[in-house]
Amino acid sequence: MPGEHTERRHYFLTDEEVRFFECLSSIVVPSGTDHVSEPGASEVGTVNYIDSSLYSFPKEVQEYFRGSVGVVNSSSKRLFNKEFCELSDSDKNTVLHNLFLNPTTRERAFALRSVAIEGVYSDYHDPWYNGVSGWEVVGFGGKRISDIKKDWSFLHVWKDWLEHSSKRD
Repeated sequence: MPGEHTERRHYFLTDEEVRFFECLSSIVVPSGTDHVSEPGASEVGTVNYIDSSLYSFPKEVQEYFRGSVGVVNSSSKRLFNKEFCELSDSDKNTVLHNLFLNPTTRERAFALRSVAIEGVYSDYHDPWYNGVSGWEVVGFGGKRISDIKKDWSFLHVWKDWLEHSSKRD
C-alpha cells in the first residue's frame, strides 16, 4: 500500500511513464537546495497526482498524454539518440525548448508542463507527505486561503490511502 514510492502501484501510468513523469516534473519544478523547506515535484508526489488524475480522465485524454510522452521521447531520440530520462538536465531543456518552438508539438509540450506544475502549485501533496506545500514555498496565503484544507479524496491515490488508513485504525 502507499507509503513509499517503491511500494506504490500506479493506477494508470506504466513504469516507463512513471519514470518519464518523474524526470519531466523534476526538470519543470526542481527541488531547492534544501529539500525540506524547498520541495520540488518529487517530494510532494507530483507523479502520483498525474497518475491519479489521468486514471479518471476520459480515454481520449489518457491517449493524448500517452502520445505526448511519445512525442517527447521521439524528439529526444532524434536530437540526442537517447530517451528523455537518460539525458542531462541541459539536454532535457533543449528537447523541451525545441518542442515549444515547433507549432506542431507546442500544445503537447505545454500540456505536459502544465500537469507537472499543477501537481505542485495546486497545493497537491501525497497523503503521507507532511512537509512544506507548494503554496507555502511560493508564499501563497493570506486571509481566506491559509486556513483552507484541501480535499484531495477525489484522486485515486487519496481514496486508497484513506481506505487503507481506516483499516489500520
